Amino acid sequence: MRLFKWTKANACFVPEIDDEHRSIYRVADELHQSLVAGAPEFAILEIFHRLIATAEDHLVHEEGLMRSTRYSGRAWHQQQHDTLRKRLRQFVPIVEDGDREAAVALIEFLSKWLKDHTALADRMLGAHLRNQDRLHAA
Repeated sequence: MRLFKWTKANACFVPEIDDEHRSIYRVADELHQSLVAGAPEFAILEIFHRLIATAEDHLVHEEGLMRSTRYSGRAWHQQQHDTLRKRLRQFVPIVEDGDREAAVALIEFLSKWLKDHTALADRMLGAHLRNQDRLHAA
């Protein structure tokens, strides 16, 4: 079963954010598939670290957009990002020690978190950013 399959239901309709979300889904799916297939430890860790870097780059980008457009929901949205960062930091040493069950638990958490976050928080941000674009175009 694929936990990370991108569909239009995941879109916030801001192309650059949707592209970043697709990248996160792609790397997370790669990690999940590698775990299921019993890939070697070095391969799991490479994908795991790439996932963390891809997610962090995206979060930083979104946070910059929220600041630059004075998004009113920024504090709430930022708290959600901080929750994800905290969970990732908790899993890093455990996964790096070779605990594949922890890696699977992280994947399950991330799957649920991404679906919830993109469905509400990122859609709200997307609407805000599209409205900003319309205001500047007028």
